[in-house]
Amino acid sequence: MKFTPMMVSIVFGCAAVSLAHAQGVPPLPFDVPPPGGGVVLGGPVGVSSVPAPPANFDPLTASPVARAQYAIPPAPDRTAAPAAHALWQQAVRGPTNRDAPNSIQLTPTNIFNGPPQNVGPSAPYASPAEVPSANIVTTTSSNWSGTADYNAANPFTVEAIIGRFVVPTAHQAFGACTGGWDYSSIWPGIDGFGSSDVLQAGIEADAYCNGSTTSTFYSAWIEWYPYASTRVSSPVIHPGDLVYVEVWNTSPTQGYAYFKNFSTNTAAEYSLTRPPAATHVGNSVEWIVERPSVGGGLATLTNYIDSAWSYGVAWNYTSRTPTYYYQGANPSPPTTLYDITMLDNSGHGISSATIENADFLWFQDFGSACGLASPPC
Repeated sequence: MKFTPMMVSIVFGCAAVSLAHAQGVPPLPFDVPPPGGGVVLGGPVGVSSVPAPPANFDPLTASPVARAQYAIPPAPDRTAAPAAHALWQQAVRGPTNRDAPNSIQLTPTNIFNGPPQNVGPSAPYASPAEVPSANIVTTTSSNWSGTADYNAANPFTVEAIIGRFVVPTAHQAFGACTGGWDYSSIWPGIDGFGSSDVLQAGIEADAYCNGSTTSTFYSAWIEWYPYASTRVSSPVIHPGDLVYVEVWNTSPTQGYAYFKNFSTNTAAEYSLTRPPAATHVGNSVEWIVERPSVGGGLATLTNYIDSAWSYGVAWNYTSRTPTYYYQGANPSPPTTLYDITMLDNSGHGISSATIENADFLWFQDFGSACGLASPPC
């Protein structure tokens, strides 16, 4: 499969690190290739830095116009969404965007985190008769699990979305050894549910087993599908880290992604340009655990056990009166929240998110992804 370069520009967090260190794992044996690295043909092109704010710049007191000048992520309204605003304050304070632009490493991959495949019959275009009064519909997909707010009127054309979650530990299914890599991608994003592009950023947690050789792999990544995922070396990702990701766009062709690893107090920010052949629709926002496509087919899902999403919200930040959509909340019509269970290649469930409340999703894998007879894993 031919790699299509992705235009990304970057600002960086607290520490300059090597890619091997950033991935949080020791070097693999010489005969074990890094996952998703088989089609790397040089580095990404069209890379430029976003100017760091002045040393005395305070994003907590700066105006929205001043923050936008330095591509600081949009802030939720303090009054309309106080919990979201407090989380944003925690994420943007501190020594962010200070490192030299050339201290980061960007690695193109052949990993694609695309729209949901083989979506169940109730989605994404449910008729009024199919939608319950709560405006929450359960459905299935062969690559997505989680929740997605969908509205055919395209209210998410200029949007920001936040996800905060705990990085899981990567395993292969208990009792299994696939002879290669299993993959999982954890991300919030815009578009994809009923549209062909996805603006997204997140982390991957992958597991390798072949005979007596085992390994794991963790990395942050950015992607505007249908471009492939690009791994980024900042922030460093480890299992158990508490990670904040904010994704937003300023136009149909320009997007951004901001990471804050609360466990290491490291932040990094990236700018993404939409693929020329794609169209940004703005019909959905989502909080997802995915098994991506690798080398032209769906990967085996990592046995990630569980991942707690302790916050998720999206809003049209340029509006004077934004509408806030929460990852587990009942939306107002005509928006529908789809609660998605991932299926394996045999059509059996392997990953889902329990909606504990509007702010909290509890992701778990089970079935063939886990290897145990009874869910949860």
